[in-house]
Order: sequence, then C-alpha cells, then structure tokens
Amino acid sequence: MPRLGEARALRNRLLVVISWPLLILLAASMVADYRSALSIADEAYDNALTGTAVALVTRLERDDDDKDIEVDIPPAADEILRSDAIDKIQYVVFDSREKVIAGDAELLQLPRPEVANRSVVQDARIGKRALRTASYRYESPRMTATVIVAETTLKRRHAANRILAMIFWPNLLLIAAALLLVYFGVRYALKPLDTLGRGIAARGPNDFSPIAETGVPAEAGPLVRAINRLLQHLGRAGRAQQAFLSNAAHQLRTPLAGLQTQLELAVEALPAEARPRIERLRESTGRLVHFTNQMLALARSSSEGALISEHRPVDLAALLEDAASDLLDDALAKQIDLGFETAPATVQGSRWMLREMLANLIENAIAYTPEGGQVTVRCGRNAEAGVFVEVEDDGPGIPESERSRVFERFYRGAASGAPGTGLGLAIVKEVADRHSAEVCIASGSEGVGTCIRVVFPELPGVVGTAA
Repeated sequence: MPRLGEARALRNRLLVVISWPLLILLAASMVADYRSALSIADEAYDNALTGTAVALVTRLERDDDDKDIEVDIPPAADEILRSDAIDKIQYVVFDSREKVIAGDAELLQLPRPEVANRSVVQDARIGKRALRTASYRYESPRMTATVIVAETTLKRRHAANRILAMIFWPNLLLIAAALLLVYFGVRYALKPLDTLGRGIAARGPNDFSPIAETGVPAEAGPLVRAINRLLQHLGRAGRAQQAFLSNAAHQLRTPLAGLQTQLELAVEALPAEARPRIERLRESTGRLVHFTNQMLALARSSSEGALISEHRPVDLAALLEDAASDLLDDALAKQIDLGFETAPATVQGSRWMLREMLANLIENAIAYTPEGGQVTVRCGRNAEAGVFVEVEDDGPGIPESERSRVFERFYRGAASGAPGTGLGLAIVKEVADRHSAEVCIASGSEGVGTCIRVVFPELPGVVGTAA
C-alpha cells in the first residue's frame, strides 16, 4: 500500500476506479435477483394457501330448515389438509357469531378480513410462532362465514436460504471473474507505459538522446515530449559546463605552471640567504598547482560535472603504466620500489577519468609509504569478481574505523602525516561511481599497509579480457 503522501500508482487508481462501481453494480444485481426470486417463491406458497381457503369456502353448507352452517370435510380430507413434513398447517371456520364450525379455535385471535368475498394473505403471529395466513369472509343471502388457513414459515425460510445460496455463489464467481478480467485488462492496457518506464530506467547517466515516441500511448505523448525537452536542456547544460571546466583547467594550469617555473629559476639566481624563502614559496606554489588540478579533476569526474562523457574501450594495463610513469620520479625521490603486475584487461569507460583515478591511487600510495617502501600496482580479470585494478603499499595502513570516511572530500585521517588535500580518494570514488565500479579497502600483504581495489562489474557495456 502506498505510504501517506505517496502518489498512488496509475494501475492501482484504475483498478479502484473500475472495481468499486463494478462491485456495487454486481451487489445491487444480486440483491435485486434475490428479492425477485423470493417474491416468486412467496407468491407460489401464497397461491397454495389461498387455494386451500377457497376450497374450504366451497365446502360450506346450510339447509333451509337448519340454522347451523356445516363444512363438508371428510376425515381423510382433513388429514391430507394438515399433512406437511415441514410446516404446521391449521385452519378454522366460524360464523358471524364467532362460533367455530370446524378447525382450530386458537386461530380466532388472528386478524379477520374486512372485505367480503375476497381472499386476504398476510403475516401474523401466535405467541412466538410466525405464521402466514390466508383468510376469506364469505357472505351470501343464506349465510355468512369466515375461513382462516395458517401455516408456519419454515418452508419459506428454507426456500429463501436456497435461493440465496443459488444466487450468491454464481454472483460471487461472476464478481471474481470480472475483477480478474479488469486486473489483467488494466495490466495489458498499461503495458506500453511499463515498457516506456523500463526503457527510461535502462538509459545510462550519459545518454541524453531523445526518447522515441513510437509505440507510446497518445496519453503519454505530452509526458515523453516534456522529458525530451528536459534531456535536450540537460545536454546543453552539460556541454556548457564541460566546456567551462576545460577552459578553466587550461586557464589555471598555464599561469600556475609558469609561476612555478619562474620560482625555480629565481631560486638559482638569488643569493643563498634569500633562497629558503623562495624555496618555501615554490613548495607552496607546487601544492597550489596540485590542489588546483585535483579540484578540477574532481569537478569534471563528479556526477554534477560529468554529464557528457564518451565511453569507449580502455586498455587498463597500458593506462596503468602510463599513469604510473608520470609518478616514477616521485617514487625514486623517496627510494620507493614502484612495481607493476599487469594482465590484459579492458573496460568500457572514459579514458581521462580512469587515468585520473589511477594517478590518484598511485600518488596517494607513494605519499603515505615511508622511504624505502614498496608500492605495487596491478590489473587483470578475476573469474568471480570481474575486471579490477588495485594499488598496494606497505605504509601505515588505514584503520578500519576510518575506511568508510576516507572517500569524503577533504577528509584526512587523524594519523595522517603526509601532505595532501584530502581529495585523492574522493576523486577515485567519483570515477568509480561513474563506471558502476566498487572500491574496496583492505590491509596489504601479511596485514601490513593498504590495498585499494577497484572492481568493474560484468555488466552490458563493460568488457573484460581474461589474463
């Protein structure tokens, strides 16, 4: 069931809108059928009861010399009249003086007909017994007499129950069949919308091509056209943002690189007593250049900045060696053994993003590995996990309590002693997310150091070449 404030699904809305009127209509139909069938059954029983009363009237006799009225009912006829396997049948015949001519005197307390020579059928009670009576007051110049025939209502209740059962189960099956047809009918009618939704959900984050309107229901046409307009605007915004970031990267890197070069030249030209200050300024400028490059790389690789990116096959082994070669001087400066263990591995992705990720992983490992340490970079394909790259060092390692936070921007561990900006692993996480990859942090070999592995899942659009 939808939570409070959550929009009800269109399918559920249609089912409710169609099902409730249908249920009400079928329920009303069942009540009408029941009342109609019960009325017919009651009419048949009433006709039989009325026929008995009229038959008794026809048996009334009175001789001219005899003032008393007689009813010619043989004992066998009386026994047949009263015989009923379910209900109790009684009758009474009395004259105008309420003298009982025949039958049961207890029926005298029942209502009498007010109109002569016309049968009257009505409900009555004697004590706790419910009765159905047929009465007839006969008047003629020769005599006046009243006949009342009464029977209990057990047969009528049994007939009502049978009628209800006969009507209820077929109507219940009809309701169930109708609801089932409505359910599958709504599902079939909304199937194009489900197909449209799956098509939109399957689109990649970089796919801003318009949605095809072929096969889309007419009612969903305005929505699809609105989504296409939104995709067009997003594509333009993404291209404009990428152009701005590229221009900003070029405009910032060029003067900063020139400034750093001039400071290096100035160190050699200045007297020895002035060199320490210029050297500190040169180091600060180097950190500024590094920080600026990382900020721009993070902006370009984030989901907000990387709206437009071409994904194509990338050879991870070649890319890893290319990224590591740029950092070889930094490794040699700290006498770090930078080793490679590469196997053929290819992924579908953005080359510059993956290069930034690898460069930051290797740079981060070199920065935190002590002098004389070892850093090993690997890539390949695991039959269980898929294509992977990993960088392992024998540095101080990352405590388990901090492993979930090191990917936050500008976060640096409490025990961190190496210079940095806190953006390296944030860039790694952004790039991995853009490629649906998973980043794992574990301890290095024999529990020493850190091993960071990036695993690319075996999904459509991701290609791995076995080692």
